[in-house]
Amino acid sequence: MIEYYDIRKRAEKLRAINIIIGGRGIGKTYSALSFALETGKPFIYLRNTAVQMDESCSLFGNPFKRISRDTGRDIVMEAEKRHYMIYDRNGEEKNLIGYGAALSTFANMRGVDLSDVELCIFDEFIESRKLTFNQFTAFQGFYETVNRNRELNGEAPFKVI
Repeated sequence: MIEYYDIRKRAEKLRAINIIIGGRGIGKTYSALSFALETGKPFIYLRNTAVQMDESCSLFGNPFKRISRDTGRDIVMEAEKRHYMIYDRNGEEKNLIGYGAALSTFANMRGVDLSDVELCIFDEFIESRKLTFNQFTAFQGFYETVNRNRELNGEAPFKVI
């Protein structure tokens, strides 16, 4: 029997920036998203481009589809202006469980207060094609915006997986 990747085995070792690299289909995304859901706190799902985020809002590209099926939940993402909202639907009721963003457009969201999130899942951060923006500079701006002055306020730093 295959053993899938389980981030919970390393949870106590997570730091501000955590990189998981491994083969396709071994459970990296599933494990990280499950871990984020289990915290019970809002989190950020980050992709490089708005096109990737828009696809994640579709039934075809929903990264939560398998988790929803395995847990009996109905987790969906919806676009809202230049960002995304992640909901756990229960009939007509929608419970906010997280946010989504595209790194390529995050610079437009300066001044946003994301102090309610402690964790980000940056899915598929390694691109095989050339991006039209400086990924490293954009990521620095993203992290600075979300992390704000957490450590200066005695809080744990924002964590990215």
